[in-house]
Amino acid sequence: DSKIIVKQQFSLCIFGNNVTLDPKVSMQLQNPKVRWMQGERCDGEPILRFENNMTSINESFEGHLQLNPYSGELTFIGITKNLAGSYCVRILIDGFLDIIATFFITVYDPVSVPHITEAQTDITAKTSGICSARCWVENSLNVTLSWYRGSEIIMQTSDTDVSINLTLTLEIQMHNEPIYTCRAENPVSNKTAALNSTLWCSAHDTGTLSLSLSLSLSLCVLIVGALLAVVLVIVAVALCYRQRKRNSGSM
Repeated sequence: DSKIIVKQQFSLCIFGNNVTLDPKVSMQLQNPKVRWMQGERCDGEPILRFENNMTSINESFEGHLQLNPYSGELTFIGITKNLAGSYCVRILIDGFLDIIATFFITVYDPVSVPHITEAQTDITAKTSGICSARCWVENSLNVTLSWYRGSEIIMQTSDTDVSINLTLTLEIQMHNEPIYTCRAENPVSNKTAALNSTLWCSAHDTGTLSLSLSLSLSLCVLIVGALLAVVLVIVAVALCYRQRKRNSGSM
């Protein structure tokens, strides 16, 4: 017998999509015997068997598998996370050519859309013409969160703890590139959210802060001036009263 061992292939797929494992047999199969199994050793109970032009599927996988007997390709219909892992196929052609191929499936959730919200910024940064934006996304397997200025990555984060959200805070100088993009991605999908820094900063930070400081200063000046005026009036009234009292006493 002649045996061909195909190097392990890796398949990355999105939860709920179809995924096909292709043993890459270069010839059309004639009278093949095909056995697909879980695991890498090809010595377990078949999850799918094709022989004598008949297909039988393990009851645990019914409704999830579809075989192309002429190529040996196995398609998972609506892949789920419990179907992730190692698989192996043995194809016996005309009773003498034995082909073995192994596969490893990783199932990912589609990445969530990132959200941009206002970030807390200290007074010093605001008065220096800097405003901030916070981008966050729900974390899951192998998710990376990045801020881009044009096509350049300016900061990036990831975390193996999928129970926490990923967060990145961007500090923007008013005269920098106006368009920024927050991008969340995993190996099979990506989502983005755009930020126009000119509109964002004018709405959230610097201009509003400057106006607020100006109004506050003006109000303080008015209050102090009013208090001084009241004090002066009181002093003037007191002096007048004292002077009148002196005049009436001398008469």
